[in-house]
Amino acid sequence: MRKLNKIDIKDRMRTLPVNRYIDMGLFLFLLIFPMLSGKYWVYIMTGIMSYMIFALSLDLLWGYTGLMSMGHSLLFGAGGYMIGIGCAYANKADWMTFDSLPWFLAPLSSPVGAFLLAIIVPGIISFLIGFFMFSGRIKGVFFSLITLAMSGVAELFVINQSTWTHGNSGISVTSNTIISNNMDSHMDDTAFYYVVFIFMIAAYLICLLIVNSRLGKVLQAVRENEARLTFFGYKASWFKMLIYTISGMMAGFAGMLYVRTQGSINSSAVGIDLATLVLVWVAVGGRGSLTGAMVGTLVLQVAETVLNSAFSGISTDFAQYWRLVLGIIILVIVFVIPKGIVGELISAQQKNMEKKKKKILFEKEADNYEREQESAS
Repeated sequence: MRKLNKIDIKDRMRTLPVNRYIDMGLFLFLLIFPMLSGKYWVYIMTGIMSYMIFALSLDLLWGYTGLMSMGHSLLFGAGGYMIGIGCAYANKADWMTFDSLPWFLAPLSSPVGAFLLAIIVPGIISFLIGFFMFSGRIKGVFFSLITLAMSGVAELFVINQSTWTHGNSGISVTSNTIISNNMDSHMDDTAFYYVVFIFMIAAYLICLLIVNSRLGKVLQAVRENEARLTFFGYKASWFKMLIYTISGMMAGFAGMLYVRTQGSINSSAVGIDLATLVLVWVAVGGRGSLTGAMVGTLVLQVAETVLNSAFSGISTDFAQYWRLVLGIIILVIVFVIPKGIVGELISAQQKNMEKKKKKILFEKEADNYEREQESAS
């Protein structure tokens, strides 16, 4: 029997986690996607990548920290509306009834200022919400319900506050640009696609850095057993406030990118529908896995686009039922693979690794026994 040593065992056990292979495949697919598709799908996929960043922000909060925010769209929409209000003010929209911005929104008059406030304002909102909720020891289902209520209130506020948000009509925004309010100045669709692609990769790497850092280990400890973490001297509420603030800033950034892709923003950006959708994306992909958040978003948004197009082509009356079909697909996925698409793949790989480990240890013991028998003879 071949002699096994420590190096052999390490070499045979060394394998890249399955989610890393999926990451590389996903990023490669997105890299070459504009070369394989038309203008319409480039536009659709640009919006989906913005949603991926949004899903990553929620996964940091829900998947790794155990805080299920059911009103995360409030932060997404806050980032988008900073761009919308800034663009409307710069272009002197006819529905605006004021001549100057209040001091705390004055930076919106500059494209760079609007870009920064699209990140800072959602961060401030999430910090304040986190401060009052976590200092008050609100957690679990109560945290979820309060964030859901906040999203509903924000949607009503946006609809009724026509002075700032133009109500249900929404705000037109300069599209395909990051820092510009000139309606006649924007990038080519493909060029903007790659800008969003780079931002999406950067957001993923930031999240990966966080979850693999000491902070990430503490956040996972909050999720698993907050009482035990407190016993060891950690102030869990501060860590929850920190990650909620980071998550809020990332959600706001995603909202800004999405608005720049769509060229407009309305009340749906802060509403309960979007808040529910992002939860479904993360759950279907596999929460607690950054890869899962991106895959779930991609799969469901592509499915939504295809079904919407297919049902609209059949009949105008029939088109309203595509959401029902999508809902059935989601239910099937949740019941068949409760850990999510990527979660189930990771679980299967871990089981396979355990089998390999047992086999290698058995071979090693057999090899040691054989050598002992040879020495004895």
